Amino acid sequence: MSQDAAGAPSRQNLRTGGYHTPTHTVFMDVDDAGDLAKTCRAVQQALPADAIFTHLTSASLRGWRLPRTRSVPIVAVSDADFARLDRRGVYVRRCDVPRRHRSSLRGVRIASAEWTIVELAEDLGLIDLVAVIDGALRAGETSVERLRDAIVPGRRGARTLRDALPLADRLSESWWESVLRLAHQLSGVPVRSQVEVRDGEGRFVARTDLQIVGTARHPEYDGAGHRSQETHRHDLTRDKALARLGQERYGYTSVELVESPLLVVRDAEDALGWPHDAGRAKRWLAELERPASGADVLPQQS
Repeated sequence: MSQDAAGAPSRQNLRTGGYHTPTHTVFMDVDDAGDLAKTCRAVQQALPADAIFTHLTSASLRGWRLPRTRSVPIVAVSDADFARLDRRGVYVRRCDVPRRHRSSLRGVRIASAEWTIVELAEDLGLIDLVAVIDGALRAGETSVERLRDAIVPGRRGARTLRDALPLADRLSESWWESVLRLAHQLSGVPVRSQVEVRDGEGRFVARTDLQIVGTARHPEYDGAGHRSQETHRHDLTRDKALARLGQERYGYTSVELVESPLLVVRDAEDALGWPHDAGRAKRWLAELERPASGADVLPQQS
């Protein structure tokens, strides 16, 4: 709830720890402090009527895959004059959002999926941005065509978004699967996503994350979920079934992708019978060195 001085809880009540104050003049039950939607519904009462939540906040409310951050800042935009960075964690900046890109979700005023990505493009590197777009596409909340139409020429991040769209793939099932695909794409290695492998009689054998086109090599991301006993047993059975068909599965972890990025490219070169070329991975390595998953992401002032 947003309250003026007359209706605000007493200092004694505030000292009991029963209230959480996400921003000035806004008080909410401390038990709801970890609920982003409830926090936004409370905060928006203290914002101008035209203010909407966007950037990481809108993406989080939508349940998209996001870069790892220590916390999700409350990010809003408004065309009013009081836009500011509130030290309590609510970041408001001045920006005129087109009417068609204004929406609502569970009582929270938020930017459209397309505008959310337009704003994220200002602060994310290419790899993180493509991974976010992959998730939004898979969720069915936008399309490459709609995202292309939303680009504002000359706006910060417009070029990154243009570069990201040809690389995006709605078939990606996880963040690190997107990163693994990009390791190949940015190195000029042709891959297909979510490939069904069938035996000689057309019977389904397996579906793999990726296949290097023209080869029997199937690169896959091996996350923590593959460590359970049941999943490990299933993976072994699946791997043997692929091997019987002359198909080769190569599993990679997130640690390998970040700490040994050249290894993925050299494995692909071997699969294709290409000579090792250090320059082939130049773009992949350059993008990987940009601000990546794990960094705090907060919008710059326009």
